[in-house]
Amino acid sequence: MPGPIDSLRFVHAAILAEVDELEAVVADAAEPAQVGALVERIEFFAHLMEGHTNGEEIGLFPTLVDRDEAIAETYLFDHVSERESFAELVALARACRDGDEGARQRMRRQVVALATHVHSHVAKENELILPRVASLFSPEEQGQMVSDILSAFTPEDTAAAVPWIVARLDADTAAAYVGVLSNAMPPPVFEAAKGWIREGVSDEQWSAVVERAPALTA
Repeated sequence: MPGPIDSLRFVHAAILAEVDELEAVVADAAEPAQVGALVERIEFFAHLMEGHTNGEEIGLFPTLVDRDEAIAETYLFDHVSERESFAELVALARACRDGDEGARQRMRRQVVALATHVHSHVAKENELILPRVASLFSPEEQGQMVSDILSAFTPEDTAAAVPWIVARLDADTAAAYVGVLSNAMPPPVFEAAKGWIREGVSDEQWSAVVERAPALTA
C-alpha cells in the first residue's frame, strides 16, 4: 500500500504536465508578446517550484541522509541547477514581455533544457528516492516528513498550490489526489480545500473529479 511519501507523486505529475505545456506554448509562439503573456504563469510556477524544492530540502533529504548518507548528494545538486534554470526562464519571459526577439529564441532553448532537467530529476525521485523512503521509514515517519515538506509553504501558497495541482492532473489522478487530501488534512482544512479546488479548476474538470471523488461535495 502506498505510504504518505507517495503523495509527492501527484505533485510531480502536475509539475511535469506544466513544464510540458509551457514547452509546447513557447515553441508555438510566433512573436515575443506571446511569450511575454506567460510571465505571471511562469513566475507562479517558479514560486511553487521553489517552495517544493525548499520543502524537500527541509523535510525529505536531511531525514533521509540520517539513514542513507550516499543517496542525497546528486538530487541536491539537481536542485541548484533547477533554481538557476527557473531564474533564467523568468528573466527571459520578462524580456519577451518587453519585446525582445532575441529573448524569444533563447526562451525556446531554455524551456526545452528545463523540461529535460525536470523530467530527469522527477524520474530519479519517483523511481529511487520515494521507494527508498518507503523502505526505510514507517508510515508515521513518512507523514511527519510530508508535514515538514509542507512547512515550506505559507497558507496562501497552499491555497493556491492545491487547485494548481488538481488542474494539471487527469480526472482519475486528480480524484486520487483529493482522496489523499481528505485523509491527510484536518476536516476544517479539507473543507477549505474544497473551495480552493472549485475556484481553481474549470467547470468541466470539477464535474469529472467530483464524479470520481464524492468527498468534494460531501
